[in-house]
Amino acid sequence: MKKEYSLVLLLTWFTLYSCTAYKPVVIVHGVWDLRDSLNFLAEQIQQHHVGTEVHVIDILHGWKSLAPLWYQVKDFYARILPVMRQATDGIILIGYSQGGVICRGIVEALDHNITTFISLSSPQAGQYGDDFLRLIFPQYIKETVFEVFYSRVGQRISVANYWNDPHHQDLYYKYSNYLPFINNEIESSYKEDYKQNFLKLKKLVLIGGPDDGVITPWQSSHFGFYDEEENVTEMRDQRFYSKDLFGLRTLDKADKITIYEVPGVYHTDWHHNLTVIKNCIIPWLD
Repeated sequence: MKKEYSLVLLLTWFTLYSCTAYKPVVIVHGVWDLRDSLNFLAEQIQQHHVGTEVHVIDILHGWKSLAPLWYQVKDFYARILPVMRQATDGIILIGYSQGGVICRGIVEALDHNITTFISLSSPQAGQYGDDFLRLIFPQYIKETVFEVFYSRVGQRISVANYWNDPHHQDLYYKYSNYLPFINNEIESSYKEDYKQNFLKLKKLVLIGGPDDGVITPWQSSHFGFYDEEENVTEMRDQRFYSKDLFGLRTLDKADKITIYEVPGVYHTDWHHNLTVIKNCIIPWLD
């Protein structure tokens, strides 16, 4: 009888543990962020989603966040890899701002078991705006910075890797060595790998809003971007979507993409906004 009772307790414990053993969450910071910038987000996840293991990757802060994105992709991946190896059911990846563009590089270019990717106010379709530029390079304006960014030397700066000037697309495709590649807009031997790796995702969450003030256009957080006349073309009208170049349309048609448009949130407040955290992030951690 005692053995049977112990077995029932063991099975009960195992059932409860199985129900509460959540996938680990990994957070990647944005450009210029400090070591503790994402700690509040991590703490809120642990408080409101009890039992979740959270990892804030503690590398490449401040000036180091301006390193070329392919370098950052490899560095962040090396830190995330041990977490993935321990997580047999997969992990959840959150990328804030530039960190979201880095995360997409990880998702597409490297072997992974990421099941959910949450892109938090990240310029997924590129960046073209003075407000963002002045935060890092106050001496430049958006109309002329292409002269620096679209060069071999300029491409050593992270921001240049996703700077998408709608008036100089020929130079963008000629010199940009990151964003047009992960968009699969340029022929490479990795095109099919990028698409297949992206399609490993079971959920893509895109968060952004009209009062962001930094990501320009703000719709870039939803894969929208300017045309040559600076009118915004939405995600589903983008060529990389209609041609399904890296799998975005496939995910969308499978109802695996959720888009949040949240007004009233400035760019540096996304990871401190409790409403955003509770309503747009927490629900996808189960």
